[in-house]
Amino acid sequence: FEARARGEVPYDSSCSRYLFPNYLGHHEIARYAMCWWDASEKHGGPFGSRVSETIRFADPRIADINHVVGARGIEEAAVLHHFAGRTKDWDRMLTLFGMSRRDTSYCQRVFDHVDQAARTQSCVAGSPVAQCEPPTVVC
Repeated sequence: FEARARGEVPYDSSCSRYLFPNYLGHHEIARYAMCWWDASEKHGGPFGSRVSETIRFADPRIADINHVVGARGIEEAAVLHHFAGRTKDWDRMLTLFGMSRRDTSYCQRVFDHVDQAARTQSCVAGSPVAQCEPPTVVC
């Protein structure tokens, strides 16, 4: 919307062609990331200094918005921790979450567990600065 208001060509969803497997069934996530970085810079400004009249950007060097749990575990502060990939260790995820698999089938038990955790643990957004420069690392 902002690009159109400035008389510029708006984002045309050109990166979406890399979201789904290609005709051979391969995912092209690196191409998607590179395309999206270019589009983000074109429409929002350079990494770490993006601006918009509509939304507010979070600088990932300051706040880890989407922390993929891997070797670093969940010790690092993040707004959101998530487990990625096909080889998720569900038992480890549930242990870190603090619930048994059996209890997760009851929504109210999950809600109660989350509410209790929120009362006893403080959440602080942010993480150490990461050195991530496209295209070698997807942050």
